[in-house]
Amino acid sequence: MGQKVWSGQSLHQRHTTLLKPRQVQSKCVKPEFNSSEKQALAANNRRMGFILLSVVVVFFIGILIKRGMLG
Repeated sequence: MGQKVWSGQSLHQRHTTLLKPRQVQSKCVKPEFNSSEKQALAANNRRMGFILLSVVVVFFIGILIKRGMLG
């Protein structure tokens, strides 16, 4: 069985072709805010995500400090 050799341009074209469906899909999935309720919900979700991320970061920083002090 022969081994197929890819040229640089061919690889680039193949990579771009593989990415095209993802780009189209991300445009279709983009949320549209038709009402103020949806906008408020999205803002609340962003805030909650930021709070949860902050808690996790502080938790791991605490673990690192504890390990550093106790050896």
